[in-house]
Order: sequence, then C-alpha cells, then structure tokens
Amino acid sequence: MDGIKVANAPVSWGVFEQTEGDPLALAPEVMLDQMAAAGYAGTELGPPGYFREAAWLREQLAQRSLSLLGNFMPQRFSRAEHAADDRAEMIASLEYMLEARPDDVMPLAILADASVEPERMRWAGQIPDHPEAALPPDRFQLMIDNMHRAGEAAHEHGFDAVLHYHAASYVESEAEIRAVFDALDTSLVGMCLDTGHALFGGADPVQLLADYGDIVRHIHIKDCDLAVLAEVGRSGGGMNEAWDRGVFCRLGHGTAGLETFLDAVRERGWTGWMVVEQDRFLKPSDTPEALLALHTANREWLREQGF
Repeated sequence: MDGIKVANAPVSWGVFEQTEGDPLALAPEVMLDQMAAAGYAGTELGPPGYFREAAWLREQLAQRSLSLLGNFMPQRFSRAEHAADDRAEMIASLEYMLEARPDDVMPLAILADASVEPERMRWAGQIPDHPEAALPPDRFQLMIDNMHRAGEAAHEHGFDAVLHYHAASYVESEAEIRAVFDALDTSLVGMCLDTGHALFGGADPVQLLADYGDIVRHIHIKDCDLAVLAEVGRSGGGMNEAWDRGVFCRLGHGTAGLETFLDAVRERGWTGWMVVEQDRFLKPSDTPEALLALHTANREWLREQGF
C-alpha cells in the first residue's frame, strides 16, 4: 500500500531484553541478511550492544538498503529512584541512533513502561482480575510526568516520541491504556499502536485506532493467540511462559483479527512504518532456515493483504 513501508525488529528473531545472551540468537549481520532477504525495508534496534558500534550498524544497514526506524526504550516510569538512570540510558540510545541511521529516515524514540514488576509479570494478561497488581494511585501522576520528561528529552535531541503500551507493564489493560493516553500531552508523546499487545491486554486494536488514530505515529503489527493466553492463565505461568509458548504467533494464525485492523488502517489513510513483531523465546528448532522461512511467510501474508 502506498505511503506505508513494512519493517521488522530483532524481537522477531528472539532478541530482546529478556533474552540477552541467548546462545541460539543469530549473529546480527545474519539477522539483517534475513530481514532484507525476506523483503523488509527497515529495522528497529535490539537491546543495547546487540548491533555493536553505531558506525558498524550504519554500514550494515546501508549495504542492505535497510532504514533504522527507532528503538524500544523501556523505563521504570513510576519509580522515582530509577528515573535519572533510565533517562540517561535513553539519551545514550538516541545519540547512538543519530550516528547509526544510514539514510534520511528519522528514527523514533519508542518509549515503554518497563515490564519488571514481579506482580505484573505473574498476572500478565489477567490484570483486571488482580487488583493487587495495579499501579498504586499515588504513582500514576509520577508515571505520566516521567513520560513527559522522556518525551521532552527526545524532542530536545531531534526525535519524535511514542509510547508503546506493553504486556506486563503498568500500561497493559484497556483501562490502563486509555487512562494513560487520556492523561498524556500527546504533542510530546504519541502512540505506538501494537495489535498483539492490545489484544493481550483485552483491548480491540480496531477500536484503539478509531479512538486514538490522530496520535498513532507508529504501528507494530503482531498476532496473538488468545487460546494460548488462556492456557497460560489457567496454569499461572505468567509473561515468560506466554512468550515461551508462542502467544505472539505467525501473522494470520492468531485471534487478533488483523485483516479487519488492516482494512481500518487502509480506510483511515494512515501512512508511516508498519513493523512486524513476533516477540518470542527461541527454541532449538528455530534454525536459521526456519527463522528465514517464518519471516518470509509473515511478509508474504502482509503482501496478500495489500501491504
């Protein structure tokens, strides 16, 4: 579809904050080879250090005609004692992206509340049924203020900022998503609409697009298998088990209703980057050949939908 470019991210290859050091992870240059071969036009960053030095990444991206779209930057927004350290790490990432970007695409600061609170990890996907895992009310405004400060810091460095609501964070359930975005100054921080994390938290991504479309500046296209999520809920396995059991599955194989969402994107005339994400823990069966086949299939599925 004109006006939309399709990218991917290292998390689809099992490379993210919860999997650092995984011996099954591909070398970054191999992952970039696969991304380009599968037909994607860009990438987001992985966890700090995965893509080595900024100059190295800039050269690797340029060789494969891949753009750099942004970086996922989880921060403990509701914890005052961590705010300065988290913001310093964010600024270091922004400076890295300025050096690493290979073309005129300006990456985004993709902010997220960090998925680190034990009760949130334990009851991810079931938050409305577990009020003991809710954010204490006296920390809500602190969270919003720190999100604003992060947005201001991004703007000071020349970046637009978006907030990515996320499973196991304090912005997971539909009520939490709406409360946060209704409180945010969206001139500072827009929305990264993630279809899979919306469904995981009980929200309808089509309705989120209808209600917040004017502030959606980035889309993560992700499928979600609610049957797996229900099984994890019954077992009490929490977020890590959900990742391990493949709650975020191949596009078109889950229950996110992606065809309907993509129709809504098309009808709205939205333009920008659509980033395929399939958050996953790697298994021995995830050989390089299997990973390439998976991500080629995801790209082909989107082409079949007209994207």
